[in-house]
Formats: sequence, C-alpha cells, structure tokens
Amino acid sequence: MDIAEIGPDDHARMTEAAGLAATVRAADAPGGQPIIAAHFAAAIAHPRPGHRVHHYTAAIDDRVIGYLRLDVAPENPGTASGELLVHPAHRGEGHGTALLDHALAVCRAEDRRTLTFSTIYALDDGPQRSGDGTRFLERHGFTLALDLVRRRLPVHTPDDAAEQRLWDEALAASGDYEVRSWTGPVPDELLDAMCRMDAMILTQVPMGDLDMAPERVDPARFRAKEAVLAAHRMTPVHTVAVHRATGEVVAHTRVDVYDVPDARHGHVLITLVDPAHRGHRLGLLAKLANLRHLREHHPDVTELWTANAASNAPMIAVNERLGFAPVERIGIHQRAVGGGPDV
Repeated sequence: MDIAEIGPDDHARMTEAAGLAATVRAADAPGGQPIIAAHFAAAIAHPRPGHRVHHYTAAIDDRVIGYLRLDVAPENPGTASGELLVHPAHRGEGHGTALLDHALAVCRAEDRRTLTFSTIYALDDGPQRSGDGTRFLERHGFTLALDLVRRRLPVHTPDDAAEQRLWDEALAASGDYEVRSWTGPVPDELLDAMCRMDAMILTQVPMGDLDMAPERVDPARFRAKEAVLAAHRMTPVHTVAVHRATGEVVAHTRVDVYDVPDARHGHVLITLVDPAHRGHRLGLLAKLANLRHLREHHPDVTELWTANAASNAPMIAVNERLGFAPVERIGIHQRAVGGGPDV
C-alpha cells in the first residue's frame, strides 16, 4: 500500500478521495447524512484560514482505498483533528493501522500532543451502523471525549398549526428583540457583531473532554472564512436576533446549503445565544425564522441535519420541539500522541 500526500493541484486524487468518502458513508451510515463529493473535494483544495492541513490517500495498485486528513487550528497547535477512512472491502487488512501510524508519525514530527478522530455509531434504538470506526479507535487507545447526537428534520412537511404555536410563543417571550435573516455573506454593518458571536462558540458550546481554545476572529479572518466556504461550494443562510434597545446581535443561527445541483440537504452549523440574553426563547425564534427563510429562498433543500452534544439539553429540547428526530451518534475520540511507536 502506498501512502501519498495530496498536493494542491492533484485534482484527480481529490476526486478519488471524495468518492471513497461517499462510499464509506453510504456503507457505514445508510440513510444518514450523505457526503457531497464535489464539496468534499473542494474542501481538500481550499483549507480554512490559518489552518495547517495534510491530506493523504492510501492506494493499492494506484486505486485509492484509504484517506487521512490531519487539521491543526492556529489557536490549538498541540492538537491535530482529522478523519481516517478505509474502504469497507479492505478493512481488516492493516490499512487503517498503517494510516494511523502515519498520522502519529506526522504529529510527532510536528510536535502535536493530541490526536482526535470522529466516528459514527448507532443509537440504542436507531438504525444500524457498522461501528467499525469506533471499534478501531478503541483498539488503538482512543477514548471518547465528546458524544454527539445527529438529528434530521424534513423541511417541507411541518405541522403548520404546531409550528405557528411555537412562533407565537417565541414572539411573546422576545418582545425586546427582532430577527433578521439573509443568505450569503454577512452585511458590513453586522460584521463586528458576527465576529464577536463567532469567537464565542467554543466558550459556550459543550465540548466534553476536548481541550480546545476559542477561535480568535477579526473582520479579515471572518471574510476569509466566507470566501473559503464559497470555494467549498456552500452558501450560508443566517438569522440573528437583535436587541432593540442597544442594536446588539445577541443570537445567531446558520444553515449551510450546497451549491451543487443534486444536493437536497443542508446542515445547521451553529445556534448560539449570548448568555446575558438567554431566557427569551431567542434560540427557538432564530431557528424558526431561519427555517422560514430557507423554505422561501432555498426550496430545493428538503432536509436539515444537525448535531448536538448529548449533554446540551437546552438546544436538544429546542430541536426536538421543531421536529428534529435523532438518527445516529457521532463520537469524537482522542488519544495522546506519545513519543514512541503505536502499539
């Protein structure tokens, strides 16, 4: 097996890696959130601002059967997060271990202390999932650091009366606030406020046992992130809640949709309410307003996917009231890199 890093112009290997990812997702999580191959390949070609990223393929006779991504954020130089995939037909042959050994060697050479990978596994009463990735990581010394539950919502089949009651409830509790929705880049007059909300994410969202420093976001970096999102063939759909008395943005939700003709789903990237303004149903109000904007302006999107920490009871309650149904778990596993060979 040959492990090779994907170069910035190696579009053929990017496409092969994307095809492998789609195959693995379909096999390991049938009926789950699909991989959009064009987006996956574009994300390889265009790293997020400030991130140091390596992408590798593993090939047998020049046919890609494995993929490895290592991503280091500028605020967390000691931690590499990533993805390790092996074609279902080639599992149990040592390829995953070879890719993991390669990942650990890269981390040691770059002085990374911790390595994290995510896997999909089944809910107790959910659809079947292979669980191969979870078992593989556990055998190699990884432990679960953050447990997430992924949920799905059909966009165009609401209970109109029930949704109207939720809307009325949220409006009644949020009289001091107004919502504003749009598609695409953040308006200039909201840019500083959105930088503040973006930087707040890792301080407010449950992170389990992951030790992650919050992101530092200024207007230049925010705009660079928007440009990369567009290069990834995605468009953000935003709603914010604005405090009427101060004009301050105090809640934000975002759904990303794909600029790919056959894509029919989007995913909720974040919903966040400033702690000083909680208790006014702002999360519910923003999510409902964003859903209505999505239906009107992106009618081809038929389902939404979201993932929440299993411990995030308040946001889970909001999502379940909106009709999001649990489908599967996502485990983020981590281990110390260590100084010697993997055993």
